[in-house]
Amino acid sequence: MTRKVALLAMVIAGAAWGAVFVAPGLAPLAPALLLATGRFVAFGAVSLPQVKQVLRADVPWGRVIAHALTGSVLYYALVAVSVRLAGPTVAVATIGLVPVVMALISARGTGRIVGLVPALALVGVGQVLLHVGPGQDWSLSALVGLGLAVLALVSWSWYGLDSHKLLHDRPDLAPVLAGAQGLAAGALALPAAVALVLIGGVPAQPLRTLAVVLFLGLVSSWLAVRLWHAAAGYLSPVLVSQLMALETAWGFVFSAIAEGGLPGPLALTGEVAILGGVTLAVLADARRARVAARSATSDAGSTGRALSDRQVSC
Repeated sequence: MTRKVALLAMVIAGAAWGAVFVAPGLAPLAPALLLATGRFVAFGAVSLPQVKQVLRADVPWGRVIAHALTGSVLYYALVAVSVRLAGPTVAVATIGLVPVVMALISARGTGRIVGLVPALALVGVGQVLLHVGPGQDWSLSALVGLGLAVLALVSWSWYGLDSHKLLHDRPDLAPVLAGAQGLAAGALALPAAVALVLIGGVPAQPLRTLAVVLFLGLVSSWLAVRLWHAAAGYLSPVLVSQLMALETAWGFVFSAIAEGGLPGPLALTGEVAILGGVTLAVLADARRARVAARSATSDAGSTGRALSDRQVSC
């Protein structure tokens, strides 16, 4: 996979993840937690063909289960309830801070944070503008929804950083890691989904609920996670963290479409700022990669010349 293909994969993954912010509104009569657990039951089901391949690999199940919880089941349960309580815009804007959190953690102690300041500043400004738009709801339920979105932010940030580290340390897991995570997420979600149906019964509009659950499981989970794992090994953790802002951008677009109207000027300016920050991060990372490549080439040339001189002198 080339760098350009990896970037395209992250764009598609961002679109698949961005759809989760409007999914609860597409099945309004279904409980948010049922949508969340049903999504990962579907994710687990579509991962079943990989069972043999996963079991043959030396999978660190403790970390995979933690990833399935923090990056899938717990994360989306928090997002789904947050969307119901505070609306998709607040959830999108809060989760959009993932790139800032991940970039700051990834770049700490490396001296690279200075080059990211303009990108991080734009993303931060964009988040503020998205949060302070006119008509913002500050009721108790909206504040609770905001709090849940913050917890989702923490949950996914840890997952994103640790899964990238795992792939960096164990590149051999790349073909099976998405399947392993799907199986773990399905196993975690299945008992909860069954309990919700037994307690609350089959939701109204069951076919619509099933369609939303299947879309989330197949596209927003299985496809997105496979693209994420495939691309992450070819990109730096700092750049990957910034590309996560694409999830926010797609979620913002999908939310505007679902609500049937164009966003206000503040919200639109905020989203443009976020996209501008992502673009700056991509350019800064590409510039860093070119400098590193030239430095490596120069060091190799210097080593070669030194060896030649030593051979001549001998």
